[in-house]
Amino acid sequence: MTRAALSILFLLLIIAGIHLANTSKSDTSEVSEVDQILFNAVLRDLEGEELTLKDFEGKTILIDIWETWCTPCLISMPTLQKLMDDYPDDFVVLAVSPGYMDTPEQVQKFVDNNNYDFVFAFGEDLARDLGVHSLPYKVYVNPNGQHIKSVLGSQGPDADYENTREIIENHL
Repeated sequence: MTRAALSILFLLLIIAGIHLANTSKSDTSEVSEVDQILFNAVLRDLEGEELTLKDFEGKTILIDIWETWCTPCLISMPTLQKLMDDYPDDFVVLAVSPGYMDTPEQVQKFVDNNNYDFVFAFGEDLARDLGVHSLPYKVYVNPNGQHIKSVLGSQGPDADYENTREIIENHL
């Protein structure tokens, strides 16, 4: 190889090394905006106690933003309960009321009249920070507390079950 060819090869290796180093840094140190919101989220359970996603570390979390008047929200709840029954050690539903129209008393009445094992909470700030304007709105979080994906609406109980089951299975 000529001296010029070796110089060009050396320069290309340096450029590739710099690019690789920058790519590695951004892949491991960048935190998405949604991850930051989830990390900082503080919810309140029905008794007013603080909850954070750290309380559920090790489980795939579904943050289900809902209200008692939302028919698609209510239709999906038996499906979500079945998933919690099928994956009791690996999956949890945080049923978060953003307080758009529901009062804490209405949510409590719903909980008292239904047999769901979800963790019910209030999260007006979380819904606002995530930009939630329509319901149902689902946020999937992996066992390490990182955002997987967010979904607006429902595809029906069967499709919702399969889509959520696949997410759980991929994070076991």
